[in-house]
Formats: sequence, C-alpha cells, structure tokens
Amino acid sequence: MERGGILCLLIHDSGEFWSFPEHRHQGPGEANSWIRDRFDTEVSTLDVLRIPPDSTTPSYLFVHETHSAGAALPPGARWAPVSELTDVRCASSRQRRLLGLWSAARHRREGATWLPWRRPGWFAMATAWAAGELRGLGIESIGPVEQDGFRAWSCQLRLPTTAGVVHLKAGPPPHAHEPALTRLLADWCPGAVPSVLAVDAGRRLMLTADFGPVRRPEGADRIVSHFERVARQAALIQRESAARTEEITATGCPAHRLDRLPCLFDDLITQDSAELTREESARLRRLVPGFARDCARLALLGLPDTLVHHDLWRGNFRVDGDDVLLFDWADTVLTHPFLQLDVLLADLADALGSTRAHGRVRDSYLEAWAGHRPPEELREGAALASAIAPVSRALLMGDRLSGAPSYIRTRYRGAVAAPLRACFAPGPRERGHTPEPVTRGT
Repeated sequence: MERGGILCLLIHDSGEFWSFPEHRHQGPGEANSWIRDRFDTEVSTLDVLRIPPDSTTPSYLFVHETHSAGAALPPGARWAPVSELTDVRCASSRQRRLLGLWSAARHRREGATWLPWRRPGWFAMATAWAAGELRGLGIESIGPVEQDGFRAWSCQLRLPTTAGVVHLKAGPPPHAHEPALTRLLADWCPGAVPSVLAVDAGRRLMLTADFGPVRRPEGADRIVSHFERVARQAALIQRESAARTEEITATGCPAHRLDRLPCLFDDLITQDSAELTREESARLRRLVPGFARDCARLALLGLPDTLVHHDLWRGNFRVDGDDVLLFDWADTVLTHPFLQLDVLLADLADALGSTRAHGRVRDSYLEAWAGHRPPEELREGAALASAIAPVSRALLMGDRLSGAPSYIRTRYRGAVAAPLRACFAPGPRERGHTPEPVTRGT
C-alpha cells in the first residue's frame, strides 16, 4: 500500500533481517481473512504465484491489494518502503527472490483486460457496483466481502447481506455470454439455475442469490439417483431453450452446428498440432470422414439445436430433495442436445468406479425426448453423440485459449489435445455394434 505517497510492503522485522509474513493457507479467501485477523488489515488477492511452478509440493506467494490498514500492528510487524527492502544486507536470498517475484507480478500488464480482477482497483469497482445494484433492490451489505474463488477462468466474491449471502462472479472475454445467458435461463427455468439479481454485460459481472452448499452424494444408489435427476433436468432445460436460440445467440454463446463440426475439427487438428504427436495428428485426420458421417447421421434424428453445458459434473450441480439446480453456464455451446451426456457420464463413471449405471442415466435423459423418435433411435443417437462431443469440447477450449495471456496458455498446455485423444476410443462399429440407419425426423 501507499503511505505518504511511498509504496510500502508489510513485513516482519527482527531488527537485523526482514521477512514477509508466512501462513499455511492456499486459498485467497483464507489468506485474506488471516491478514485481517492478524494485522487488522483489509486486503484482496491480485495473484497467487506457485513456487516453483512445476513442483508437486509448492509454496505460494500471495500478491495482495490493501484497502485499509489498522492503526496498530503486532510486535515486529511494520510497513516498509520497497526501496528499503532492496538492501541485500537485510534479507535472505529467499526473501529477495520473493521480492523479485512480487515486483514482476505487480508490473505484469499481460492479461489485465482478460483477467481484470488481477488489476489494482478492480475489487473496489466490483464491490461498489454490487453494493449499488443491491441497494436498488432494497438489500444492504452487512459484512466484509470475501474472495470465494480465484482461478484462471473466474473470480468469485461472497457478499453477506440483509437478504442472505449474495455471490458476485466475473469472467474472462470467452465467458462474456455467461451473465446474460444465466439470466435468460433463470427466467425460462426458475429454480433450475441460480437466481440472477444483476448483470453488467460490459464488465462481465453477475450477482446471484446463494443456493446453499453443494454436497456430493455418497453410496452407489444415491449417486445414480442424483445423476438421473440431473440428466433429466438438463434435458428439460434444453427443451425449454430449443425454441429460443436467437436470444441465446445474442448473448454471444458459441455455436457448434453439426454441419460445421467436421470442418472445425479438421482446422483444429492443424491449429493445435504442437500439442499432438505427428502420429496422433495423422490418426485424427483419418477420422475426419467418419466423423462427418456420424454428424450427418445424428442430424437425421431431427432434434433442434439447443444449449449444451460442457462442464456438467458434480461440482456444477446441486440436488436437494426434489430440487435440482445446474450452475456455472460458462462452458456452453449451441449444438445437438445429445452432446450433453459426454461429461456427465464420464463423471458418473469417476464417482462409481465403473460404467455400469450409464444406461440408467442415459435413459433418464432420453425420456425428455421420447416424443421425437423411437427409443432405439434415441439411444443410437446418444451413442453417435458420445463420439462427437469430445471434438466440441476441444473446440471450446481452443477458442478459449486462443486469446488468453501466454502464461495461461502455458499452464493449460495440453487441454485441447486431451479431449481430441478421446476420439481414439472405440466407436460403435469398433465395439462390434453396427448401428441401424437413422431416418429423418419430422
């Protein structure tokens, strides 16, 4: 923080050497609270640096922005001018290295637009916007704002208010559609998605009401039951959204139409060849003609394009009795509805340790489309979609990373290739099953 116009850092001073305060917290929320409790100082986290970056047991350097400081600090703690800390006689080599990393992080401008919450002043802007929007709804803040989540794809703040906890979420440019899209879904499917209180589309901000804790089910029967209800809810949201694709498109939500996917697939193999071996690229190119045929055959079902939530796993749904709520609609595309099952069934297999319940959850999902085609054709369509969905997910990740800062692209290197490699899994024919032709729907 600045004191008398001079940039200062909070340190421990033994009289001979100085050091940065140390704690054992890994999350910004816990680190911010620790600083508040120990030093009577309000901060928000701008960055968290992993040291060393590739270690399996790293340390973390937190870069904070100070918003207010208490009048008195604990014994041995003080605010020191940065110029004073550069004296090599007064710090260990480790502390000097941390100071250098802090300085580099502070002056790093790359990503300031992409991840604005890493820019000084953003926290004050976002909380002031939230307070103003809530005040307009007759709601007042009643406690300190906490950073509830902090990652490459979003920043989330937790605001205690007179109406209960409210959550603020901010996202990068590829997720600019999420606030407006979530508001539309909340209007169309109340109770099935978070209740949206306010949106600032230009600054990619969204306020939502709290919906309670997300508890993962335990026991195989309970897990399968939850997944069945989630699959059914996802299908009902898709059916409700299918007639509103113009409104969805207006939010900026990307589209992966079946007739375009083969060309997009072919282009992606070339663009991301650095993440693939030469042999893998060649194998994928040989799959493109069959992929195109699968897309054409799936289109013959005649189902309308609609929303697909490509990140629908246990961390993004909540089941409470008869209530099923799906959230985090950033990773969404307009495409064939059956691509929805891909991530959900993979997470079910992870939860159970096997694929034995896939048929039950798939059929629960397909019940919502029962009036469109005979059951056997719907099941065959779901099998075709399982081979197509990984390409859609790879395309989504590729588009997301294309404009990302270099350090984020480095961190997520391989994230496009991973779903592409799923294309090497045996398809229906390779498993010994030759699908019956799908006739065109009406």
